[in-house]
Amino acid sequence: MPSINMIAVRREEKRRQEQNIRKLLYAILGEIGLVVAVAFVLTARILVTQNEINKLSDRVKDLQPSVTKIQQLQTQTAALMPKVQTLDGAKADTLFWYKNFYAVTTSLPPRTWLTSLATGTPVGTGAATPGAAGGGDPTLSLVGVAMSQAVVGEAMLRMNQAPSLDHVDLAFVQQQKVGTTDAVGFQMTVHLKPEAGAAKDNSKPATKGDTKTAEAKGAVNGTKS
Repeated sequence: MPSINMIAVRREEKRRQEQNIRKLLYAILGEIGLVVAVAFVLTARILVTQNEINKLSDRVKDLQPSVTKIQQLQTQTAALMPKVQTLDGAKADTLFWYKNFYAVTTSLPPRTWLTSLATGTPVGTGAATPGAAGGGDPTLSLVGVAMSQAVVGEAMLRMNQAPSLDHVDLAFVQQQKVGTTDAVGFQMTVHLKPEAGAAKDNSKPATKGDTKTAEAKGAVNGTKS
């Protein structure tokens, strides 16, 4: 009987070992399958990524001529920029003087004539842009003839009220003959407002309004400065 029991125990032990071996084998096979599946997924993703890289590389090659052309255009634009800035400055200056010439001409009363007109900037500034440097405003020097001193005063009052003109300084007004007709000659300096954004000298007297009034009255009364 003891021998029979030992055989049964050994058979049971052997069966358990075989079951453990099978479990271990199944676990190994499962891990191998998992590794294979992961490797398959990674390989598939690598292939997809490589395919996208190839497509992007082809697009880069196709776009390279356009990129080269854009770079050439940028280089040409940079080379033309100084000329564009010069043209912009010339256009701004032309419009500046045109606006002020128009303001002066529209401020002249009837039977008033200009015999001389000169432009100028403050001495020593050397500014290319009107009013762009400190020292004062750009100016217009006017010499002309009117039929009376009252007309000269009216012209000064109109110019003082023009939005683009700053103020007017009267140099002189005197009687003279135009043929056989009595008239007055005058000379005045029109101070212009600098262009927008240009630096301006703020050293002008605070009694600017009083000066304008006195000058206009002087022209009407026939005074000389």
